[in-house]
Amino acid sequence: METIALTASRLQDAALARFARQGFDATSMAEIAADVGIKKPSIYAHFRNKDALYLSLIPLMVTAELDYARSVLVGGSAIRAQIHAYLQSIQVRYDDSFRVQFWMRALYTPPGHLHDQVMALMHVFMDDLEAIVLAAITQSSLVPNTQGLSAEVLTKTCLGLIDCLQVELTYAGPAKFARRLQAVWAVFEAATAARPAQG
Repeated sequence: METIALTASRLQDAALARFARQGFDATSMAEIAADVGIKKPSIYAHFRNKDALYLSLIPLMVTAELDYARSVLVGGSAIRAQIHAYLQSIQVRYDDSFRVQFWMRALYTPPGHLHDQVMALMHVFMDDLEAIVLAAITQSSLVPNTQGLSAEVLTKTCLGLIDCLQVELTYAGPAKFARRLQAVWAVFEAATAARPAQG
């Protein structure tokens, strides 16, 4: 017999796919129950209501996103390639994963009545992501650079790039995302050019 934890996990997976495709308002608990193969009342043994089910997904997404960032952004001499790969992955992972589609919806268009609760979790996520990026840049070849930009300034720049690219993908689509990535990356590379060796 399936365990309670496994059923809850399956409900979360089904809800995540539905919320990613349809959004919060257009998704019903009956649809989620049918996707899992249980009756709608059985959901309430695991989640009090749709709000609780939705909010249960945010910490899972936060953990997954931070784990991904840690796996890519490790610092060292390959930091530019790491940052570029992370920026490129915004679209690649969005195309391939309901999880990332849900994540982007939650980040930019959370359900209105849950906005404050979702944003409180997102602010913690952004602080943690900033710490990961800062650690990688601090332990990398990006500092010092010809512009005299500190690791802290470069970190905030990277977070700005992530944000603007996510917005472009969400609202303008992949073609404009690609053009914006090309443009902002050219500026980032110029700003972080290595300082010439002193003769």
